[in-house]
Amino acid sequence: MDMKRTLIVLIFFFILPGIVLWYTRKRAESIENYMVAGRSVGPVATALTAISAATSAGLFVGGAGMAYKFGWGGATWQLGAFFGSFFTWLVVAPRIRQVSRNLNVMTVPELFAERYGSDKFYGFAAFWIVVFTVPMLVVQLRSGALMMEAYLKMSYTSSLVIISLALIAFTALGGSVAISYLSTVQALVMIGGTLVSMAVGLSLVHGIGGMDASLAKQSPSLVAFIGDVPHSLWYNLSVVYLFGFFSSPHVVARYYSMKDGNTARWSFPIAMVVAILWTVVAVLIGLFVRALGIDLKNPDMAFATFATEVVPPFVGILLVLVLLGAIFTTLDTLLMAGGTSVVHDLIERSRGKPLDEAVKLRYSKVVMVILGAISFGLCLVKLPLITIINAFAFGAFIMVLGVPLVLGIFWDKMNREAALFCTTLAPVLYIVWRLYLVKPTGLGEIPGTLLVIVPICIIWSLAKPATREEYFARYAEKVVGRPQGGH
Repeated sequence: MDMKRTLIVLIFFFILPGIVLWYTRKRAESIENYMVAGRSVGPVATALTAISAATSAGLFVGGAGMAYKFGWGGATWQLGAFFGSFFTWLVVAPRIRQVSRNLNVMTVPELFAERYGSDKFYGFAAFWIVVFTVPMLVVQLRSGALMMEAYLKMSYTSSLVIISLALIAFTALGGSVAISYLSTVQALVMIGGTLVSMAVGLSLVHGIGGMDASLAKQSPSLVAFIGDVPHSLWYNLSVVYLFGFFSSPHVVARYYSMKDGNTARWSFPIAMVVAILWTVVAVLIGLFVRALGIDLKNPDMAFATFATEVVPPFVGILLVLVLLGAIFTTLDTLLMAGGTSVVHDLIERSRGKPLDEAVKLRYSKVVMVILGAISFGLCLVKLPLITIINAFAFGAFIMVLGVPLVLGIFWDKMNREAALFCTTLAPVLYIVWRLYLVKPTGLGEIPGTLLVIVPICIIWSLAKPATREEYFARYAEKVVGRPQGGH
């Protein structure tokens, strides 16, 4: 084991988070600070925290793995992420911030309960949040363990134990306010690391032209727009990341934390530039490794191979920190979303009265540890490509949360029944489509399920508009300061 490498990882995984925990220890005692950072996060921290939460190991490890396996075809679906990020920051995020602040809500199920006037959303939405958060947690833990296995020459299991303990302990103790501070620092390290890595990689393959020439020699499909990627998978991934940025509970929580309208406005250009940089670098790393003719049995090892066997040691260290930062910033927000939703939306609501703040904080920490332990166990079994796992869970949130959220805050007629359909039957349809309908229809589970549930929501809401219901009048008064008749 290389002691210098080990020391760097320990600083990034334990010392830096420890400093942040100490600095934010008092602010984490308030439930509002713990869950939404006191709604006081400025534009730089908001942009870097949100984009690093969305840009996980699923991008750096999974994205590089897809590009390695399929060439440019395994990369072009990322166009969906570009347009999705643009639309989210320009249109959706500011509206979510405004509505959540006016309603004084801290989770997505709570927003649904206020918008649609029913406590049923607490149980249904929170249940699916937990179900689909776990696979995304598995992606983060597994990616980090694979990286440390390659970089520190530790066993996969030992690496997994270290990463799990560090991440779960930090998130449970620090909450959202600590996440905002640490994610900002780690995102700055990630920006520097990706810029240096891209420059070094391009020099090794003699630029984009040299890389494409090398790929074309191996197979013409590697330089085709879609290439050998199954069309259903390509379209599925494109749609997942088109809508995923305003559907995932751990990313939506970052919009809740924004200080004011100017925060949303100034976060937009910062988030877009960083998102494009990280996406391009992740894709290029997979293409670099393939262009250099390195044979990998597991495409998900492309990122780790590039960091440990291709680039100089200094650049390799930066890439390790990039990946660890992506894992840390995504896993802690995922744990926060899952743990707080269980306590805030399930346990507290089932009691019928508020929990004491200290009790609520303690329960949230315990639930996070439990979710982390379940994810740890699942990391020990054989799994498919990281991108596929991540996309499946990411996509599920579009059905459960994304559709009723966006239609609910932008379209007054969206009614309770249509929203309940999304949070109860839509995920079941999504799973069935994944298992049985992808091959016969040629459509991935995301576009296929959307083509069913969106028309149902629209038709149902036109037949029975929410604007006629008393619950919408109460919502409208809280959001815009006037009763339904003023709309």
